[in-house]
Amino acid sequence: MFSKSIRRQIMSAVVAIAGLMTADASAQSAKKVINAMALTTYPPFEFKDEKAGKVAGFNIDVLEAMAKKIGAEVAWTETSYALMISFAPLNTKRADILLGTMGDTPERRANANFLDYVYSNEIFYTLSSKAEGFANLEALCGKHVAATRSSLIEIQGIEKWSAENCVRNGKPAVEVVLGENTAQNRLLVQQGRADAAITGEGVIAYQNKLEGNQYAVISKPIVKLMTGFAFAKDNLQLGEELKTGLAGVIADGTYGQLLRKWGLTDQASIGQPTINGQP
Repeated sequence: MFSKSIRRQIMSAVVAIAGLMTADASAQSAKKVINAMALTTYPPFEFKDEKAGKVAGFNIDVLEAMAKKIGAEVAWTETSYALMISFAPLNTKRADILLGTMGDTPERRANANFLDYVYSNEIFYTLSSKAEGFANLEALCGKHVAATRSSLIEIQGIEKWSAENCVRNGKPAVEVVLGENTAQNRLLVQQGRADAAITGEGVIAYQNKLEGNQYAVISKPIVKLMTGFAFAKDNLQLGEELKTGLAGVIADGTYGQLLRKWGLTDQASIGQPTINGQP
């Protein structure tokens, strides 16, 4: 028979092994948490679902599906566009990823990496009641067109179109009117303080469902903008993991289903995920 000393040693070893097995099982069952910041003012991509009391939209659904593919879960925080494009939440580690339908541009890549996931096709729109006045798109020359104050892409898109289609032909330039966000831009058009505005075609399609076709698209896309989820420059591993997740979401058909769910066309499809525009 074993001595009391040996029995105590055996029992201690068994307890230690059991503890290690429990800790290992807990570690395996614990999911990776992705801290994400989202806007609440850009439907159908990101907005606040007041009934559910949480953020909703295409971007939200896509990131949730990607996270599921890699065995992670998402913790959501609401933010503003101005804070988002400062990239401060990434630098201070308050967020792992920023969702804002942000254009993946060389200038922004200096501050963050981008997982490219969708195209935002920017169009001009006006009120349906005023659409007849813009049957010829050059009618925009000399008119007031609203853009988001913090979106250089929208502002520069208007200025470029104006230079090529108005100024070059001896007509007055488009006057840019600045709003704080897309909701305020629509209000400027409704109030007559702007004749038209620029935004993503998916945004207007969604708003027309909510507001009884109040808006009319008066141009083809003037900017085809590749947009991405922003993540920190020093966190490429997360980007590669999410890229794998997005590839899986595209391959199994979920991505296409979400495009249709939120009223986005095939022109918005990214086709294949890239990071900073590279496969």
